[in-house]
Amino acid sequence: MSTATESPPTSAQWIKRNVLGMYMAHPFPQWSTEERRRRLAFEICRYKYLGLDEVLPGARLIEVGCGTGMRTMLAAQHYGVSEFVGFDHSHASLDVAQRIAKEDGFDRFTPVEGDLFSIPYEDNAFDVVVSWGVLHHTHDPWRGFQEMVRICKPGGYVALFLYNKFNHWRHNMQKDKVSRIAGEDFEERFRVAHRLYGTKPEDEMTPEEVAYFYDKYCHPHKSDHTYGETLEWFDKLGIDYVGSFPPLRLRDAIGYIQYRDSLQDRFPLRMAASQRIARFFSHFPRFDRRKSPYKRPTVLHNAFWQGVLAWMGRSGEYSDGSAFCGRVSKNSR
Repeated sequence: MSTATESPPTSAQWIKRNVLGMYMAHPFPQWSTEERRRRLAFEICRYKYLGLDEVLPGARLIEVGCGTGMRTMLAAQHYGVSEFVGFDHSHASLDVAQRIAKEDGFDRFTPVEGDLFSIPYEDNAFDVVVSWGVLHHTHDPWRGFQEMVRICKPGGYVALFLYNKFNHWRHNMQKDKVSRIAGEDFEERFRVAHRLYGTKPEDEMTPEEVAYFYDKYCHPHKSDHTYGETLEWFDKLGIDYVGSFPPLRLRDAIGYIQYRDSLQDRFPLRMAASQRIARFFSHFPRFDRRKSPYKRPTVLHNAFWQGVLAWMGRSGEYSDGSAFCGRVSKNSR
């Protein structure tokens, strides 16, 4: 809890301390072995439509704010990177990531603890730099992105996911209600959020569900962003658009559905609705054979999908939206 002698709750020091405190107590994500295997198909699609599937083999990869490393570990193993550096401020999260790497027999993982505003690597150190859902939990996402670009080689790739402002309108109302009732303590926020929005008794929740609930309702700080804002960051730093996931241009979105359908033998779609959608688009011309770099989405594409996200956010769900990938221009430095 804050005292009269502490900095205001919006200060960088307060945000850093409290965000780290939550992830030390509740590393995120917490997926079972079965869940991680199930998610591999999603990660394969993600890296294809970000334009990284042909880049990752043999690449030196870093995830900035890796948490437990479970997402990117899947891709790093699947594509055969030369090294995967998991960089995070929470050693509790990195401990989980090391355990996962050991369980999977993945010996190319290097855990590094530190502050993302001062990443302990020289300029141009990595071929690929990614960050999934992290910068929006800092006091200055733009500066964090600049640090990501600094450690990426000219001609290398940077990719990130940020919370979308249009998707979070209902979620923000729910999260603000929890904060008003519970105050700053994230354990009290959990109790209040569970009382208001929980769907099963706490003792019946899986570790994955508990970690998700903390991340959704109890987080000390977050910011929301638009697609246009992210693309403006790319332009300011001389980064050429390569792809997005889920894709924002219609043909690429259809291609993604077709490509996911092509993975059915190894990774069956579990939901009947997803199966019907895949069957429907299987009758369209084949768009899944397109290669990166993909065409940049227009303002109309961005507006349409952000409208869709606003509709999806009506129930209070969060974290829907697209990741973006770009290539650092060799002439930008």
